[in-house]
Amino acid sequence: MCQVHPDYNESSGLVVDGSIRIAADGNPVLIGTECSECGFIVFPSRSFCRSCLSDNVADVKLARTGQLETYTVAHTGQEGIEPPYAFGFVNLENVQIYSLLTEWKERSLEVGDPVELVLEKIRTDSETGEPLFGHMFRPMEEEQ
Repeated sequence: MCQVHPDYNESSGLVVDGSIRIAADGNPVLIGTECSECGFIVFPSRSFCRSCLSDNVADVKLARTGQLETYTVAHTGQEGIEPPYAFGFVNLENVQIYSLLTEWKERSLEVGDPVELVLEKIRTDSETGEPLFGHMFRPMEEEQ
């Protein structure tokens, strides 16, 4: 889960914990790391390759859309997250990531569904009362 930095400003494109940026079009973009030695891609971004341990890595923007690989609905909650909530694995071109899912109650989820990245409030910080935002994926609208 990514928390928005206290100095977060949507118009600045400020990095959110190094793994989310706001693109020029106002949409969130996930930032991963691609290894120049072995080509391994990982999310969130890291200073070295998790596969071959090389430090010859670079940030790479990940796709905003993907496919739901698997998911579950939790009926007991983590602290600060009201159940039920859904989470699962999403395939984005060359990387698979774990993520909370949103708008799953409005549209039924199916393995293989196309999903898109959104930046939404995950919970409220218990110490400061400030909202904490992070990446989530939601089912994509069906084309008519």
